[in-house]
Amino acid sequence: MDFFVNQYLLGKNSSVEHAELKRLQLFKDHQTPAKLVTRDFDPVLHRTMQRFGVANNQLVNLYDFFAQTVDYQGQPMHTADLNLSSDYQVGMGSNFREVRDGGRLVATIYFAGGTIGQIHHVDWYDQSGSLTMRNTYDIRGFKAVDEFFGQDGHEFNARYYRPDGQMYLERYFVKSVQNTPINSLNILKNWHGQDHWFASENELFAFFLDELNRVNGENNVFIADRPAVAIDPILHMQSKAHRYLWLPMSHVNDGQDPLKAPLNGLLQNALTESLSQWDGIIVMTQAQARILQQRLGKRARILTINGTPVKKATTRVKMADRTPNQLISVGRLGYDKQTDQLLQIFARIKAAVPTAHLTLYGYGAPNDVASFKKLAQDLKLGDAVEFADYQYPLATAFDHAQLMLNASRIDAQPLALGEALGHGVPVISYNFSYGPDEMITNYENGRLIALNHPDAMVKAAVELLNDPARLQKMSDHAYEELANISAAATWKQWQAVK
Repeated sequence: MDFFVNQYLLGKNSSVEHAELKRLQLFKDHQTPAKLVTRDFDPVLHRTMQRFGVANNQLVNLYDFFAQTVDYQGQPMHTADLNLSSDYQVGMGSNFREVRDGGRLVATIYFAGGTIGQIHHVDWYDQSGSLTMRNTYDIRGFKAVDEFFGQDGHEFNARYYRPDGQMYLERYFVKSVQNTPINSLNILKNWHGQDHWFASENELFAFFLDELNRVNGENNVFIADRPAVAIDPILHMQSKAHRYLWLPMSHVNDGQDPLKAPLNGLLQNALTESLSQWDGIIVMTQAQARILQQRLGKRARILTINGTPVKKATTRVKMADRTPNQLISVGRLGYDKQTDQLLQIFARIKAAVPTAHLTLYGYGAPNDVASFKKLAQDLKLGDAVEFADYQYPLATAFDHAQLMLNASRIDAQPLALGEALGHGVPVISYNFSYGPDEMITNYENGRLIALNHPDAMVKAAVELLNDPARLQKMSDHAYEELANISAAATWKQWQAVK
């Protein structure tokens, strides 16, 4: 079995998670077992899985595994299920309810977002109004954890429960010099008749991966998808396993020489002292593979596996049936993605094509997004720009769009470019490292623009929007020229992972 090791699956995900979701579907299509592995406790995980079409047999979470609730099905918990004292007065509210004993606030009941009165957690207060305990409930309807807080407001203890109320894990925390809680001890209770003690979350995670490996017969494949949390636990596994490191990023920091600059700090140890412990290093483009092989030498086994497998469209949407002059941008909003430059480019496109409209799909740091919205106002773009936030799925958005713009300056492989081409959307992108030049054939299914040449990007977009026949021809090529990123080609690449 192949296990894709990550930290979480959230309501808003990055390209790391989206690459995993595409991978899970690819393995499912080929009737090959594979699972996403997540570390973090998440009481709404199983609702998130449903949203993204992930079945219970396609994901295993550390807490679910030890709680033995991977396939648990329960009933939603509401305020009435708490059996509160009849002496308490429970207020009303759609997002939360206060529980009082006369004039004293005893507790606050918080509801899970997107539900009608389903309990997410309950905060309990002492006589002085300080938080002392928090009960958090799994979305499937059982109390999952009690967290205890000291007079300084910091958590010092957490106890995790199975649906029958049995505690299976206890965690302790101490304060750091920055006055933040640090996990200092984890005790896994009565696991196969024995208590296990772990000094850190990484140790607990490594033990979990070993247990997962053993119950699946050992010699399974473990792929570190999110380097910050997956590298160390995978390297510290004790059981027999095949270890791979997936690079969702450039191996050097933004703008630095890929052959000579220092390695990204997250990858430094993994690609030097620990290099021999990996069965392979996986990158998504041939260009990065060549550079890494040259840099690391023959002792490194470098594999190239496309991160955005695309199925050939069963139906095609003609340009005449799409929203006229609709442009889209898909991905995280940020200054490293040059969202500010993208808006400035679009302002010039709109000056030449007054009916042009740009929709940006993606999230970013709140301060950055606020500054981008202000920039759009300063550019007097008005309703011509829409910040649509994170949305999933985006098939309809792609099928309505006539062009996709990408003004980023660095990536490991822009997954959205593959999705756009698969939906017949020509892409105009800066030719950065890595990915665009391996997906876009210049003047056929899109345009490759020299990095940070906004004039050329504006010119290319305006010419295409003013030439419907040429735009349609590019769309036809986008649908057809998918050999490098097709699902079939990607599956062949996966056969090298053993």
